[in-house]
Amino acid sequence: MSEKAGNTTTRFSVFVLWIILALVYSSLCYDYIRAGNADKKLDDYLQYVVVVCGDDHRPNKEVRSLVLIRARDLKIDLHPDQVNIMGAGQSLKILVTYDVAINLPVIQKTIYQKVFDHKAQYRIIR
Repeated sequence: MSEKAGNTTTRFSVFVLWIILALVYSSLCYDYIRAGNADKKLDDYLQYVVVVCGDDHRPNKEVRSLVLIRARDLKIDLHPDQVNIMGAGQSLKILVTYDVAINLPVIQKTIYQKVFDHKAQYRIIR
């Protein structure tokens, strides 16, 4: 009888271990996918902002502010020194480089660092 109880305890322990591993893997996948989706939205916004601000001849400081506000809305940790604005008007270019840490749940230890680079330049829309 005790051999069967030990076998049941082992099975339960293995089951709990698999559940924990599945939750950790799901959390890592969620962080990775969320970072990718936020990056795609930021890239689309950069393409939009470079055309609008290029047409309106807005100052570089205002362009940087628009990019930083959008990044904050997307929960991207972006600092002003990571946004480079060059040119003005129809020669406007925006360069953005940042990284996102993918952390293990609970202990918050970074296990992967994903780097994103964007270059948006003015294009005439027809």
